[in-house]
Amino acid sequence: MPHDHDHHGHHHHHITPETGDRQVAWAVAINVGLTFAQVAGGLVAGSVALIADGVHNFSDAAALVLAFGARRLARRGADAAMSFGWARAEVVAALVNYVALVILAIWLMAEATGRLLNPPGVDGWIVVWLAGLALAIDLGTAALTWRLSKDSLNIRAAFLHNLADAGASVAVIVGGVLILLYDWRLVDPLLTIGISLFILWHVAGDLRPVLRILMLGAPERRDATEVTRRLTALDGIESVHHVHLWQIDEKRSSLEAHLVLTEGADFAEVIARAKHMLAEEMGLTHVTLEPETPARGCADHEGACPSPSPY
Repeated sequence: MPHDHDHHGHHHHHITPETGDRQVAWAVAINVGLTFAQVAGGLVAGSVALIADGVHNFSDAAALVLAFGARRLARRGADAAMSFGWARAEVVAALVNYVALVILAIWLMAEATGRLLNPPGVDGWIVVWLAGLALAIDLGTAALTWRLSKDSLNIRAAFLHNLADAGASVAVIVGGVLILLYDWRLVDPLLTIGISLFILWHVAGDLRPVLRILMLGAPERRDATEVTRRLTALDGIESVHHVHLWQIDEKRSSLEAHLVLTEGADFAEVIARAKHMLAEEMGLTHVTLEPETPARGCADHEGACPSPSPY
């Protein structure tokens, strides 16, 4: 059977949650150690880019802690208080992560701008060595999160965080080399500003799906009008109202709607057909449909129901 082969092949990619967590604990420890080295080195060498890179690495470690804490939370099932489960913890963590990146980028730009006006001398060797070390560690951390980032908004946020860092370290190395060769002092602040703009540009694109989920938006490829149209087209359904379509998390969406059935239609049969259509054609499986008859009107409280109109 072909299914078996598939099954064995998968073990290489999927890290068990436990090893994933252990690897991350290491990554966090190394990143925190690196932060101290870089900030100390930056103070000795007089390089704001190095200090910036160090602070950035610290935020990296924090991003990882946040991402994995949320991931663990998301694995908990639903309970009475959290009837949808904890999966949204990942979305919230991603939001916090991106907001932190934005604040960081703006702070770095402010620091660098001050330095453009009065660029101090920088000890290039310390900068090159420490940034080289940082680059190696950033790439290692990024490799760690990359495998996991494919199926989670939250881990993707942490991965981007790491990548931004690796980019920053490369820039800092280039800066150190240019300072050693040409004593070109403006390079340190200019690079810092470049790194910040790069981070902001990335965040702008990745924040949209996160906000969409938190704002109870419909999934990217579907919206409520399409659902309404498809439901109204079914036999036995006269009109549809109170349609709400939203994402529970990255993978699951939820739909609720009231269906006004034609006189004499069997509600159980119509709803079964509607649910089948929604699951098969629109991929919606978390669905609640409420049947109503034209004569009785909507069972909701006054005001929540559409007034009978010819549409």
